[in-house]
Amino acid sequence: MNSLRLLLENRPIWVEIRGKSRNRATIVVAPPLAGSVDPIHYHLDLALTDRGGVSVREQSEHRRFPEFCMERHINPGGTFCLEYGSEDRLGDVDAVNRWWSSLETFLHNQEYAAKRREWPLAAGLSHGEAALEQLSMEELAGPLGWTDELLRGMFRGRGWLAEKLPRATKNLDRVVNARTPCPRGCTWKHRSLRKNSCELDSCETGCRKQHKPILRADCPNRRVVEEIVLREHRRRAIEAAIVAVLKKEKTQCCGAMKNCPLR
Repeated sequence: MNSLRLLLENRPIWVEIRGKSRNRATIVVAPPLAGSVDPIHYHLDLALTDRGGVSVREQSEHRRFPEFCMERHINPGGTFCLEYGSEDRLGDVDAVNRWWSSLETFLHNQEYAAKRREWPLAAGLSHGEAALEQLSMEELAGPLGWTDELLRGMFRGRGWLAEKLPRATKNLDRVVNARTPCPRGCTWKHRSLRKNSCELDSCETGCRKQHKPILRADCPNRRVVEEIVLREHRRRAIEAAIVAVLKKEKTQCCGAMKNCPLR
């Protein structure tokens, strides 16, 4: 059974099939909204991809979203980037259920972006292969409680990860000069307050001491910090290459979002 048929045979109750063939289908979806708000109806086209999965896009005569917007994860040609690998082959019902769930979340995020002109922070995802670097960074940061600061750096331009990164070797296999301050901005506290972890909290009330920055060589989480830095170097390079290709092709910003690298 191909991915499209598997998808249609295991569709949620909020999906209505309007037409189908072996390789294509037209559907109307109305995913539920919180509270008693009436759901929004979206007219979508589904098609089998070369990778054996399914692509999805709006029907041009019922368009609610921009035809292309990289910051809203709408590809050139109008297909939706639901998540990394969302057009890969669907092998079982669990994969199908994840696909429909991703579509539901994607559509809700589109309405959020239309109102606020920015993508929801928690749903932020880098483009193309840069997404793999981001996901690896989140795996590293999660156990230390740093995920939010990573997302704010990547998608809001705030915090240490949005600033100039520590230098790395040309092939990005090592961060150089470990005797420079940790990029997270941690400082040495009074001995009684020190912990074997990275601390950003301010010192005790009334303290006026200018605490020295912790050098990266002394950071208890040096390995994680340096791996995040290397992956962020790679992520930025991949993103920049994608933008360069789009600009070379004279791709225009749609103006729908507050910030766009195509401007």
